[in-house]
Amino acid sequence: MPLHCPRCKKNIDKAKVDEIDAQLMSTYHNDALRRGLCPVCMTPLIDTEKKVKE
Repeated sequence: MPLHCPRCKKNIDKAKVDEIDAQLMSTYHNDALRRGLCPVCMTPLIDTEKKVKE
């Protein structure tokens, strides 16, 4: 299940998060994914795997 940015309406595959994070850090010095934020708009990412509490 992916991580979802509600503002950008984009999904980031959880299997590729470490690879994408390494690329962002080496190219742009951007640690947003490590902090759970969208690297584009800095909105907190939603983990679509977690269930909503009822």
